[in-house]
Amino acid sequence: MAAILSFVSVLAAWVVLYWDSFPPLIRRWNTDDYSYCWLVVPLAVYVAWQRRELLPKIITPSSRSAYGALLLAGVLYFLGKASAVDALVFISMWFCVLALVLFVYGWRSMKAFFFPLLVLAFAVPPPPFINRTLTFKLRLISSDISVRIMQFFDIPVFREGNVIDLGVIQLHVVDACSGLRYVFPTILLGILMGYWFNSRIWQRILIALATVPTAIFANALRIAMVGYLARNVSVETAENFFHDASGIVIYLLSIVLLALCSLFLNFLGGRKEEQRAESPKGFYAQPAGRVVHLFLMAAVLGLYFAANSFLLSERVIPKRPSFDNFPLTFGHYEGKRDFYSDNILESLGSDDYFAGVFRDSDSGRDVLVLVTYYDYQEPQRAAHNPVSCLLGGGGWSLSSSRDLPAEPDGRPIKVRRLLLDKPGERLLAFYWFQQRGRVITDEYMNKFYLALDSITRRRTDGALVRVEMLLNDGETIEHGQTVLDNFIKNFSSELKPYIPE
Repeated sequence: MAAILSFVSVLAAWVVLYWDSFPPLIRRWNTDDYSYCWLVVPLAVYVAWQRRELLPKIITPSSRSAYGALLLAGVLYFLGKASAVDALVFISMWFCVLALVLFVYGWRSMKAFFFPLLVLAFAVPPPPFINRTLTFKLRLISSDISVRIMQFFDIPVFREGNVIDLGVIQLHVVDACSGLRYVFPTILLGILMGYWFNSRIWQRILIALATVPTAIFANALRIAMVGYLARNVSVETAENFFHDASGIVIYLLSIVLLALCSLFLNFLGGRKEEQRAESPKGFYAQPAGRVVHLFLMAAVLGLYFAANSFLLSERVIPKRPSFDNFPLTFGHYEGKRDFYSDNILESLGSDDYFAGVFRDSDSGRDVLVLVTYYDYQEPQRAAHNPVSCLLGGGGWSLSSSRDLPAEPDGRPIKVRRLLLDKPGERLLAFYWFQQRGRVITDEYMNKFYLALDSITRRRTDGALVRVEMLLNDGETIEHGQTVLDNFIKNFSSELKPYIPE
């Protein structure tokens, strides 16, 4: 009975500690890229049940290692909360599970639990910056391979970046078509397939290494099939296949390719039966000892929750004027404010915002502005790199990204310059994080100072500022930059009172 109560107390403390982190985790699981995560927890439990025979007869809990894992879970939890990085909080959840396993079964049982814990790690969605990096590279790779496949079958095709021109149709290989949503589940599929069908370590490693090329090739073949259908059947058939059935084709093809690879490796190296672990000699820990450690683990998780609540209660929120009073006329600029719908405001998560269009009376150019301000930032509501938002729709591709230093006689602050393009249009965008007296263009440094100020100053307030303009035909980037520099020179002085130093 005491053992059951101790386990329930740990489970309850774990749920309470991470209660506000479950909604963002579930939202990530509900996206197309990470919908496979719903299967991860049942799979991990099933694999652990399969490997129960590998548990040694004599179980010695590893309390020191367990407390170390619990401490690391706490560090990741507070760093994630302080720097508003959800991924660190999610990883903290996993380390708590590891600590529980070590408290109950110890290192001697890792032969049984290592693989289920590895599978469970796939329930943690990667940080957004990994998505952005992989997506950009995978789009180009998938586009290049698909064009080569179509050229092999004598299909006339021309590629420019991530745009594939077939004459009768143009395929834009945007983020959703990059193949990223197939990479992680294919890796998981390969690891499970290697575990179930291959018994030798080198075979399982080769299967795991084959998963990424398999996913990329399958996605490129999907795009090539769309091109074939567009040229030889109809554009409507190609478009319907591209959006409806192509995902199923990729998964089935990936399963077939990995299964063939697994069979071939078994043919080369054969299979061997996995032996049950020998009963090692050692001290048999009394159940009461484990019960005490589990109650202590629940108490530590409770302390983490209390400490986080204390930090939240001591949060400093500076006073500031609302953007409702932001001037729409300054210098030779005249603006018009835009108001977003409730759905957009919910996705922004900001406490105040300013969105509008300013016209330069001298040049007649329109400059789009978006400023999102946060009284405090946490993983569910924080300023983030706007690249993913800019690339999230409309078919834009990132052409270049670089920092521009402040200019003594011009733009008074440093900015990050982005050049985005799509067929027939180019967008020049500047952005910067203006937070607690600092102007930062690097999102990782912004997270660092966010965590630092959260601990030392109890402040996480700040804003993200975006300034954008469409470039005219034939207009150079340098000329467009001059237009935006002049605007920011006037705009930044008007913005300053609305963002506390």
